[in-house]
Amino acid sequence: MGSTLLPSIYRISRSIVTSSLKLTGSFFNQTSQFKYYTTSNAPSDTSYPIQPRTIPFPKIFQNLSRIFPRPLSSSWDDYRAFKTNEALLQEDLLSTVPFYPDSADGKIGQIIKTPIDDENYINEFCITPLNPNSDRMNHLVFIHGYGAGLGFFIKNFETLPLLDDSWTIHVVDMPGYGFSSRKPFPFDIRKHTLSAVEQWFVDRFELWFQKRGLAENSDRNLLVAHSMGAYFSALYAHRHPKRFKKLIMCSPAGVFLRKLIDEPQSWFVKLWDRNVSPFSLIRNSGRWGSKIASAWSYRRFGRLLDDGTELGATQFEALHRYSYAIFNRPGSGEYMLSFVLQCGANPRHPLLTRFFSEQPSEEYTADCDWLWLYGDRDWMDYHGGELASKFINEHKKNSSDIKVVPDAGHHLYFDNYEYFNELLVNEMRNVMKGAS
Repeated sequence: MGSTLLPSIYRISRSIVTSSLKLTGSFFNQTSQFKYYTTSNAPSDTSYPIQPRTIPFPKIFQNLSRIFPRPLSSSWDDYRAFKTNEALLQEDLLSTVPFYPDSADGKIGQIIKTPIDDENYINEFCITPLNPNSDRMNHLVFIHGYGAGLGFFIKNFETLPLLDDSWTIHVVDMPGYGFSSRKPFPFDIRKHTLSAVEQWFVDRFELWFQKRGLAENSDRNLLVAHSMGAYFSALYAHRHPKRFKKLIMCSPAGVFLRKLIDEPQSWFVKLWDRNVSPFSLIRNSGRWGSKIASAWSYRRFGRLLDDGTELGATQFEALHRYSYAIFNRPGSGEYMLSFVLQCGANPRHPLLTRFFSEQPSEEYTADCDWLWLYGDRDWMDYHGGELASKFINEHKKNSSDIKVVPDAGHHLYFDNYEYFNELLVNEMRNVMKGAS
């Protein structure tokens, strides 16, 4: 390795450590150790998951090729592909499902960009039956978490049936994420409030619901939201009560305060409070960016290689390139993070004390049923969902339940997509029964 490259790798690796975020279980979780306390293995003196802990820097430096497994030649190819036509990296991923761009199995997918104001649009992958069997369709909506994009749900929408040709599936990029528009984030943490940021996202969700014809279809809408997307979906349900029949909260962020095993170091708090984005490292790394992103993507999507199929290998490669593309696009919606969460991933305004308590700071007005899902290896604490679910069942007219997905972590919709998809099909059938 040339002497000029070694300092560069050193600086890149060091930057990863100093900008990794605990919300996602660390985007570059090859640099972190995970220990989980779950429903089955929690010691008697605690019931809290332990947040990720970073490995000392010398160990990272000693294992660079393992931590960043993407070959340099491939990383440079990805950089050129991104610069030539970044949208093609989304197309390549979506093209791995049989019904896009051409129809198959009685359904077809299409990319839709819905304008929500003069400068911004919401990117969506929409799946519809070729021969709709109902004048009033049912709608299944997916909303991703922090730093993610609609493509992360590919193992869900790839095989979910459009039961009786009466369902439309909408897989949505949040404002300022994925391949939605990426205008500069209009808020400064030194000048603006959490309330203003929340309202900005909620207003854009509502505009999308209205323009896509879902606003008056509440009894036939099923919303599935992950992590930070679940947090904002709960706020949306509060401010627009008649929008969906059921909200499925998948490992939601921002529910309640957890006990931190390790207090964040002062330098990390400063980076957090200055709203430093972990993705800025990838954006500023040029041809190295895809290699750096592989520290997260290769581990996250590695299970696709387990069955040894051509499809698994193709989707693994496409998901990595897609992840690199959305990480590398201009920063926008991601800058809401330090408004919503404190350093260490505790919420600044927890949903539990805000809505789901005997003396809430706001009277909750949502009018939908709830399902809270956590992985059995989740670093998000399921007790928040338990307490919220208990409150809803005891004090609200709607029902609420909580379930643990086996063999799954924070990204439970992907880690055990077979179980997750079966659960969703059951929920879809329940919506149909209620609407009949």
